[in-house]
Amino acid sequence: MSYKMIEIPPGNGGQKLSDWLRASGYEIPLDCGGRGVCGKCKVRVAEGNFPSAEDPLKLLPPDENGDIRACRALCPDGSAKILLKDMGGQGLTEFTFVSEEADGKGVAAALDIGTTTVAAALVDRETGRILDTVSNLNPQRSYGADVISRIAAAKDGNLLNLQRQILCAASDMLTELSERNPQKKPECMAVTGNTTMLHLFCGISPEGIGTYPFTPAFTDLKELDGQKLSLPVERVILLPSASAFIGSDVIAGALVCRMRELSGPSALLDIGTNGEMIVCTGRGSGNKLYAASAAAGPAMEGANISCGTGGIDGAVCAVLAESFRTIQDKPPCGLCGCGLVDLIASLLDQGLLDETGSLTEDAYTLKGSHLSADGQMLSACSETPIVLTQQDIREFQLAKSAIRAGFEALLAEAGILTEQLEKVFIAGGLGYYMNIRSAVRTGLLPAEALPVIEAVGNSSLAGAAQCLSSSGAISDAVRLACECEIAELNSSALFNELFIENMLFPED
Repeated sequence: MSYKMIEIPPGNGGQKLSDWLRASGYEIPLDCGGRGVCGKCKVRVAEGNFPSAEDPLKLLPPDENGDIRACRALCPDGSAKILLKDMGGQGLTEFTFVSEEADGKGVAAALDIGTTTVAAALVDRETGRILDTVSNLNPQRSYGADVISRIAAAKDGNLLNLQRQILCAASDMLTELSERNPQKKPECMAVTGNTTMLHLFCGISPEGIGTYPFTPAFTDLKELDGQKLSLPVERVILLPSASAFIGSDVIAGALVCRMRELSGPSALLDIGTNGEMIVCTGRGSGNKLYAASAAAGPAMEGANISCGTGGIDGAVCAVLAESFRTIQDKPPCGLCGCGLVDLIASLLDQGLLDETGSLTEDAYTLKGSHLSADGQMLSACSETPIVLTQQDIREFQLAKSAIRAGFEALLAEAGILTEQLEKVFIAGGLGYYMNIRSAVRTGLLPAEALPVIEAVGNSSLAGAAQCLSSSGAISDAVRLACECEIAELNSSALFNELFIENMLFPED
């Protein structure tokens, strides 16, 4: 893990260190929203003493590594220096679809705003071909790892700051694409994301999404002036959402998966902090659409996990009984979502974790050989051990149970049995890299669906690209959004019953 030295100038005494870093443009993870419970905002003290935010008359003592939590520290009156972890990371830009229809002109950009990552693509509208892509972590993570934290931050007066962060990130990505492709300047951009992310992009308060009856300010298609948003494009098209928790990212995915062209039933699952899903009954049963969102929480994205992290270099991404791999073969620095799924499946197989979720020890420390992607032995040196705690297991159980119960409840709403599904599309970064058999072993996905599961990558970005290159695609997306029947899982007795049932891990 690399660090960068940051000097805090005099005159900032009394300001919370995490607030100063955020205001100064530094990316710092505050997965818990700054409540001081996740420990992801640790910085290393290089020079100076930092007062405690709880008691400014006392100094905050660094831990054994010289680290303090930025959300629990105040800037000193004088100058100080800290080392901040480089949070460089990437989102998923790959997808398995090739546009079959293209009748546009010129070049455009597609933007997918995820809660954790942001991805952009440069699209040739005449061919539908993707010319270039770029991605990064969503800088809004400094206000919390999930949409609820960001809704709360917007309500507390940070709406414009959240908008500024995502617009700056989008502008930087568009600039990077233009610099790499100087003859391919995009004139317009199509944007997808969950409903909260789209509100923040527009600078419109998502406060109504955070409380019952969960009413968004808008879900319809929007066309905006790129210059008024300080973006290097003339027009910005926000693709339509279906509800507060079924965003345009899922609608775009359903579009590009061509669910309504299948004769039999199909499902699309975007496994992330919200577990958004759509079921289509198929041509033979009226092509009806049912959608739901299960509040899984950010555990699948590495948040709320003691050694969890996003998909950054060094994140443990695959685990076997006696070995593990990391992203870019870097020294292990934490567990990303697919590594977490693999590790829990491995512990179940080894009998170190029972069906109730109880570890045989108080915590499990990752063991085994560190292997490269091509099977070569690597040094497993790490600043701190990669540990999975009993609380981590519980966080995973809550997340996987919400997703699985939501999926089963939605199928019941549509009158479809799991074994009747012709196809199950798994969208998003976790689904693309996740070992599907590990997902089934942990109970995240049903074993009956294993033969028809297909990981499709960033279907949200693919759908946005299709809307740019095909003249009829935007109308199709609007139609999909309007025709989705939303299942309210929070008031479903069946969902609650299934949630309790799926907390258990499957027996081997």
